[in-house]
Amino acid sequence: MDIERARKLSYNTIRQLYKTHLQSKELGRNTVSTVIGDSLYLWNNADKDVFWDTVASDDFETAARENLLDCLNANSTGDIKNLINGYVSNLRRFRNFILSYDMPEEDDQTALKSFLLDIDCLNALSEWTCKFNLFDVLKISRTEIRHSNVLSWLLNPSENHGLGDSVLRGLIQFVVSTYSGDIDVFDALLLDCHDFLLQREWHSIDILAVSENQKYVIAIENKIDSKEHDNQLSRYKRIVNDAYPSYKKILIYLSPDGDESSDPESWYSMSYKDILSIIENARQKTKLLPEASLLIDNYIDTVRRDIVGDARLAHICAEIYAKHQKALDLIFENKPDRASQLADIMHSWASMMTDKGELEFVADKSGKVFTRFKTKAMSELLPDSDISKSGWGTSNYYFYEIKCINGEEFLIQFAVTSVGIPDDLRATCEQINRVYPSKQQKSNWKWRTHFASKHAKIKPDEELSEEKIYNQLSKQFEEVKHFESTLKAKLLNQ
Repeated sequence: MDIERARKLSYNTIRQLYKTHLQSKELGRNTVSTVIGDSLYLWNNADKDVFWDTVASDDFETAARENLLDCLNANSTGDIKNLINGYVSNLRRFRNFILSYDMPEEDDQTALKSFLLDIDCLNALSEWTCKFNLFDVLKISRTEIRHSNVLSWLLNPSENHGLGDSVLRGLIQFVVSTYSGDIDVFDALLLDCHDFLLQREWHSIDILAVSENQKYVIAIENKIDSKEHDNQLSRYKRIVNDAYPSYKKILIYLSPDGDESSDPESWYSMSYKDILSIIENARQKTKLLPEASLLIDNYIDTVRRDIVGDARLAHICAEIYAKHQKALDLIFENKPDRASQLADIMHSWASMMTDKGELEFVADKSGKVFTRFKTKAMSELLPDSDISKSGWGTSNYYFYEIKCINGEEFLIQFAVTSVGIPDDLRATCEQINRVYPSKQQKSNWKWRTHFASKHAKIKPDEELSEEKIYNQLSKQFEEVKHFESTLKAKLLNQ
């Protein structure tokens, strides 16, 4: 595909095209997610134009490395030297895909008309779409904490699900058979599972099962869309060892694909396919009450469809998507997802604040991830220039950015660019850097952030409240004004 043509496509369209391509290579779900995240990192964390300028560069290797280094230095706290090669490699992989991809020409209206004329193609999905599922109704099919709640319920022999100790015993048997060299087989298999007490979020550990009489403890750390962080597993192991020093222990790291943990010597890896097999096996051997049967069957369907992956469903979807790609992309682009809803609220707040004269909302440089605005005070310090265009393609060289992170949290940050910047404004940027140092300290920097407000977080299952988000943004804007007044005072004292 011509890069200029690709440049006109939306983020969601590009992401979906690339996701479909990667899935056709039979890559794992987590691998696909990582490759896409790394490939589109510049788009998400710098700017769409920076991303495409890098992809289109004649000297791609140099441009990719320089721009990714700048962006990682500004946004990441990890070891940049170890991260950079992977990011460049994945961006190169994306570039090769875009250059080789041949998208058929079809206007939007024709695409939608063809799809509507062939609407019966969706009947093949009725097995999944027409079936009641409680987890879909509650919108918690991929909410980690809800899965941990259900798993804790199923693992507890004393609960009212009707499965007794079969799920907990099945889990123990799986670990013993898979890691038999590390565990005393007889001790584990002869455990009285009814003696275990289950706890949720004990010292932040997702699930803990303890048998005081048998001196045995089982800990489960559950991950679905998140990864390990802050040395979680090492910390949790130490907490369990301190609390139960003489107990025998089974530590399980549960993830969609059974990824190896950061401490494989202590934490046994287990996939959702494994846990699904255990639950299904227990379900088939037991006659359940209707209420329990409905919930457990709904949970099995949810795990198979949304976490493990249903091969037949994936095949049918791939066929429909290949046939009506453009129409489905258009529908997907305009779907009101959580991130776009949050962005709409942010844009509305910025417009309201503009009407009040508090700031200047720049709509044509705002989107789902960034809502950009300027202020009178900062524009006096860093005025617009007609000499050249900035890294945003504007006459201004700074923006305040309301950054939306996965539709779950947001903050306001102050960002500057040196691309095309006049000497006098560069000198001012260096003055700002002396009093509010950026993480990016290279002499040939292109992007810097010098201030970020406190993060405002939204729970995954929380309804978006315009009033609440307005209040949070207004509090963050007070931090912006404090930053500006403090910055002005410090610059006067230099």
